[in-house]
Amino acid sequence: MTTIPDRCEKSDARGVADHCRVGADDALRIRWPRPAAEGERIVLRHERSGEVRAGPLSDDRRSAVLTVAGLAPGRWDVLLGADHPLVTDDPGFSFDGLREYAGRARDRAVRVVRLPDGRAVLDVREVVPHAEVEEVHPLDGEIGITGWPAYAGPRPGGAARLVAVAREGGGRETWSARLDGTAFDARLDVRAFTRWEPSLWDLWLDAGDVHARLATFLDDAPWSTSGRARRPRGRTPRAPGGSWTSRAGWSIPRSAASPSTPPGRTRDSPASCAGRARTCWSPPAPGST
Repeated sequence: MTTIPDRCEKSDARGVADHCRVGADDALRIRWPRPAAEGERIVLRHERSGEVRAGPLSDDRRSAVLTVAGLAPGRWDVLLGADHPLVTDDPGFSFDGLREYAGRARDRAVRVVRLPDGRAVLDVREVVPHAEVEEVHPLDGEIGITGWPAYAGPRPGGAARLVAVAREGGGRETWSARLDGTAFDARLDVRAFTRWEPSLWDLWLDAGDVHARLATFLDDAPWSTSGRARRPRGRTPRAPGGSWTSRAGWSIPRSAASPSTPPGRTRDSPASCAGRARTCWSPPAPGST
């Protein structure tokens, strides 16, 4: 019986792809540094159903382009020929590429995943619009948040709102937000939470017909098998007191709604709230988004 490692060795002999990514136009593009064997083709095979989608290589056999629009959710094996796994040294994505892809309105997302042994597979998931957080700035009792709408398409500039909804007690607070079509900018005042009983507050962006959860799903941190990501590099948000998990929706925890009150200051004191604002940013409990 031919094992997966055996098949990968055969694929290595056929050439390792140095580019394997899905573009914003829902096309899978693959390139090799040397021509593939004559008669080869790219085959996508759905792991669960066995459904197949195939396409030819280019005339010089150094590249292939295959549409992935309409693929069923789940894992799709990427094969060279009938049963040889495609091997690549490309990680399969970049942050800029993910942002361009998620910048278009869509209800299903396709992403290349490179397995530890080098095999490329497609991960197809159903998605809903969310507000991708890029930067968080806690300062002086306020939290500034910038980001952009993901999977919603460009939004006309105009009125938008940052909404905080308490998971317990019925609390709701809103602040105005700026939206220029591809980015949003909002600022919340943590002192607003002192009017309510302590609770965990989920954050949303309302813009026209879109009600989008604030989240960090598209950073360039690979997920580990434990479900916790390594700290992102570069432009992804830093959240004082927070942790990075695979369910990275953003919330204000209970402690921000009832800041500690140093002697001589009232609970509503801006100075006491400002001190807590620096440590009040964390994701919600697993399963809550």
